[in-house]
Amino acid sequence: MNTNSNKQSVFRHPLGGIGGALFIAGLILFIILVLIDITAADENPYRSLVTFIFAPAISISGFLLFWLSTWMQIKKARKKGERYQFNFTFDNTDPHYMRNIGIFLGILFVLVILTIFSGTKAYEATDSVTFCGETCHEVMEPQYVTYQNSAHARVHCVECHIGPGATFFVKSKVDGMRQLYATAVNSFSRPIKTPVHNLRPAQETCEGCHWPQKFYGEKMITNTYYKSDEENSPWTIKMLVKIGGGNPRTGKLEGIHWHMLGPEIKYVAEDYQRQEINWVQVVKDDGDTLIYRMPDTDEPEFENPETDLRRFDCMDCHNRPSHSFNPPAKLINLALSTRNISPELPSVREKGLEILNAEYETKDQAIQTIAADFNAFYDEEYPEVAKGKSTEIKQAIEELQTIYQQNFFPEMKTDYRARTNNLSHFVNDGCFRCHNGEMENQHGEKLTNDCTTCHLIVAQGPSEDVEQLESNINGIEFKHPEDIDGAWMEYKCTECHTPESGY
Repeated sequence: MNTNSNKQSVFRHPLGGIGGALFIAGLILFIILVLIDITAADENPYRSLVTFIFAPAISISGFLLFWLSTWMQIKKARKKGERYQFNFTFDNTDPHYMRNIGIFLGILFVLVILTIFSGTKAYEATDSVTFCGETCHEVMEPQYVTYQNSAHARVHCVECHIGPGATFFVKSKVDGMRQLYATAVNSFSRPIKTPVHNLRPAQETCEGCHWPQKFYGEKMITNTYYKSDEENSPWTIKMLVKIGGGNPRTGKLEGIHWHMLGPEIKYVAEDYQRQEINWVQVVKDDGDTLIYRMPDTDEPEFENPETDLRRFDCMDCHNRPSHSFNPPAKLINLALSTRNISPELPSVREKGLEILNAEYETKDQAIQTIAADFNAFYDEEYPEVAKGKSTEIKQAIEELQTIYQQNFFPEMKTDYRARTNNLSHFVNDGCFRCHNGEMENQHGEKLTNDCTTCHLIVAQGPSEDVEQLESNINGIEFKHPEDIDGAWMEYKCTECHTPESGY
């Protein structure tokens, strides 16, 4: 057995040299990038990604190679019966050993500090809005753009998609690895599948700011709609929406938010997006249970893991709180009422709908086609208007292009047609998924679809001026803009109105 001490330093092994070089290179890169990040005026997700994830990863990889080379050489020496200069017994009488152990402890200290600092910054960076929206630009563009134009634009993505606590943080990061792989190999779906089944309960996110128990009363709203005729004829409806909630003056639970506060409501959906609901359970405060079913619907198989039994919460109505892909009809009505599009342009609503609803391969193609088709329409159909109202035409084109850029994403096959909005029941079933007049409980009682249960029309008529409308603060019966002889009382709005042309 050879007991001679091998004086070759374990830290001079080629693998150890490579590891040391990587460690130092990563450290230098990290320091430089941190200084750039501190002095930069803007927030850049790619810079954060390189600074706090890639650079530390280089140093950590170098350290692991360094450690691996040490372990390999110690193992090799022991097989030969040799004693290597590096061992795990503290020997302060050997200057070579002390030098090596000092180097090792120094590197370990730097690595620990680097890992703690970069880990903290990486956590902050990956939870930022810019990281969520811009790092995977093509994939997340529809969500990011609609988020920026939403009422929740000041709420960070992670506050809803992750929320407080370690459990959902870990789940989100694990799921993020799957999404990262799908992005890298270009296997993600177009459009991106809406994560309706793995969102946190609304009580743990939405209710951090919104408190249904403190909502009460009615909300007055006024909407002006325009017909697809040459005159773009207006029709205005002013109504009280019975938001309700917990009324502190009366102690009653009332209005639309009664669904969240009064009974415990559960339902079973037949499809992934929860648009087809055939079974609803209502458990009242006194324990009385009502089961509502669509005709000829059997009891759900609750022992089947594929049965989606869900407790009703905010997201069942407000399913597009931050990523709303608005139908063009809704936005053209708004643009006409605010005069961003002039109602004096004949048939502008009809033409605008036609252009925006058309299929395009790319957003650039759409922007160019919108301008060309709109100009051609007025040049051919209304040449006098094209000459006399060129400024209004140009403004209308710019507004239509803005509507498209903010709500249509052809490369990802994402727009209002792929993203159903459950709020209201005008062009999507929404409320009518349950309140359809057909669901019946064990006592023969039907779920109501009485219009006045949730809203009360106080003024309506063919004018933009509310003062000229038929009105009554106690409520008036709905009058359809077209003479359809009371058919509106027999059919759901969605049987005629579609997102493409409704509103």
